Amino acid sequence: MAVELNVAHCPNCGRVFQKNLRNLCAACTAEEDGQITSIEQVLRRNRQLTNEQLAEQASVPVQQIRSYIRKGKLKLFDYPKLSDACDLCAEPTRQGKLCAKCVSKLKDDIMQDREKAVQKREHVFLSKHRR
Repeated sequence: MAVELNVAHCPNCGRVFQKNLRNLCAACTAEEDGQITSIEQVLRRNRQLTNEQLAEQASVPVQQIRSYIRKGKLKLFDYPKLSDACDLCAEPTRQGKLCAKCVSKLKDDIMQDREKAVQKREHVFLSKHRR
C-alpha cells in the first residue's frame, strides 16, 4: 500500500509544500494572515481610508489589498472608500470586476454584434431544392 503525498509549489514563493485548502505554504499562509490582521487593525481605527492610504498605513502592497478584495477577505460594503480596479480600464469599482462604463460599453458592443448577425442572416437566401 503506497502513501501518496499531494505536494505543489507555492504560487507566492515557489517552495514545495503539502497541498491544503489555501494552496499556500506555511510561511506564506502566516505572512498572509499577518497582513490581513494588520489591515483589519488599521481599518478599525479609520474606516474611511482609500486603498493607497490603507496600503501605506498597513505596510501592505496595493495589489495585495486588491487581491484580498477579490478573494472576499475584505468586504467593500464595510469600508466606503475602498475599491477594486476594473479589469479593462483600471477605474475604481465597488461591485464586480468591471466598472459601470465598461459593462455598458460591452453590452452595447454585444447588441451591435447581434444586430449585424441578424442583418447578415436576413440577406442570405436559402433554397429547399439543390441541383
